[in-house]
Amino acid sequence: MKKVRYSGIVFCLFLLSISLLSPGYAESRTVTEFTEGLTAACNPSSITTGSDGNLWFTEYAGNKIGKITPTGVITEFSAGLAAYSYPWGITAGPDGNLWFTVFAGIGRITSSGTITVFKTGLQDYSDPIAITAGLDGNLWFTDCGAHAIGRITPTGEITEFVLNPDISYPWGITAGSDGNLWFTDCGANAIGKITPSGIVTMFSTGLVTYSGPAEIIAGPDGNLWFTENYGNKIGKITPAGVITEFSAGLTANSSPWGITAGPDGNIWFTEYEGGMVGRITPSGVITEFSIGLINNRGPQGIVAGPDGNLWFTEYNHNAIGRFSDFRSGCSANLDYSGVLNAPYLSNENPISGTPWIWANFVYEPTLSFPSLIPFKLTNFGLINNPSSSCTPSTLYTDMSIHIPDMTLPGENVHLWVDLRYSPVLSSSGKNIFIVTNYGQVSE
Repeated sequence: MKKVRYSGIVFCLFLLSISLLSPGYAESRTVTEFTEGLTAACNPSSITTGSDGNLWFTEYAGNKIGKITPTGVITEFSAGLAAYSYPWGITAGPDGNLWFTVFAGIGRITSSGTITVFKTGLQDYSDPIAITAGLDGNLWFTDCGAHAIGRITPTGEITEFVLNPDISYPWGITAGSDGNLWFTDCGANAIGKITPSGIVTMFSTGLVTYSGPAEIIAGPDGNLWFTENYGNKIGKITPAGVITEFSAGLTANSSPWGITAGPDGNIWFTEYEGGMVGRITPSGVITEFSIGLINNRGPQGIVAGPDGNLWFTEYNHNAIGRFSDFRSGCSANLDYSGVLNAPYLSNENPISGTPWIWANFVYEPTLSFPSLIPFKLTNFGLINNPSSSCTPSTLYTDMSIHIPDMTLPGENVHLWVDLRYSPVLSSSGKNIFIVTNYGQVSE
C-alpha cells in the first residue's frame, strides 16, 4: 500500500477552502437493476428485508408480492390476492412472515408464498397504505381512506383508531425507539404519534406549508426521519415533537420519497423525480448520489438489505435496483461543510457481541493553535448489527483513532488519518480530536 505524506499546512488550507464551498453535489456509485422475472408494468412500490434473508416488495399494478434474493433472482406470488388489490406497503412481521397492505385489507405472506388477506375490523372506505411492526408485537398501518391508524395482531384481529376525518390522510408509519408509533399525515401537514393504547398526538410546528410528509423511519440517533415529497426537504422530529427540516444539498423538485436507516449510521432516501439516492447524516448534511438512472425511473421504496447494500424499487421503470459500492459508506467521509462521518468505529480490543458505533465530527479551527487540525465530536450512536465487511476505524485505549480510509468531497482521493483526543482543547462540554498524521491510500 503506497502512502504519500502531505504537509499539515496544505491539509489545513484544504479544510479551510472546502468549508467555504457549497455543500450540494452529487456522486456516482454502482447500481444494478433487476428486471428478469418481473411482470410487465407491475409498478414495484415498497420494499423490505424478510427474516429469510431475501428482499420482499409489492407490485401495485401487477397485483403481486415479489421476492428477490441478494443475487437478484425474482419470484412473484399472486395466489390468494383478489383482482385489483393494489398491494402497496410491506414490512417484516414479528411472526417471521411478511405483512402488506391492499385496498380494503391487510395481507400476510409466508416465506413460502402463502397469502392470507384480513378485512374484518376495517372502517368503511378503508384504503391501507403503509405498515410497520410495532414494539408491542403487533403490526400497525395507516388507513388513508378511513382517516385512521390501524393495528392488526399476528392472528389477524384488526382495530382502528380514527383521526380527524375532515383533514387527516395518514401515509407513512414506523415504530419509534420510545415504544410509540410515528406516522406522517399529508392531509393535516403534520407528524403524528400514537401510543400502543391508541392515544394520538399531532405535531406540525416547524413544518413548511404543504410539505407533503410521506415516508418515515426511526433513525440511529433516536429521532424520527421523514421525507417531504412536496416541500422537497428531509425532516427530523425528536420524541418530544421538535421538528427540523433540511434542504441544503437537495436538487430542486427532486421529490424525496422512500427513506431508510442505512448500515453506515446515516439515513438514506430516494428522489422520485430527481432519479437519485440521497444520504443525510444525523447532523443533517445531505449528499446526493447520481446513480445512473435515466429520467422517469421513479425510485421509490428503499431498504437496507442483509447483504449490506441498499435496495430500492423503480416504480416507473419496472425494476428492482441495488445500490452498491459502499466504499464511501463503509469508509469515513469528509464533506464540503467540514463534517467527518466515521460510519464504523470499533474498539482496539473488541469483545464478542460488543456493538460498534458511528460517529460524526466537524472541523473546528482554533486561533490559539492555528497549526492544528481539530475536529469536534458532534454525535454518535450504536450499531448493534454491522452488516458491512469493511475494515472499521479503530478507537484505541489512549483515545486515539485510526481511520484506514477517508474519502474527500467530490474527489476520487482516499486518505488514512490518525486523530488523538486533546484534553487541552476539550472544554465547555466539547470533545476535540486533532489530526496527528495522515497520508494517501492508493486504490
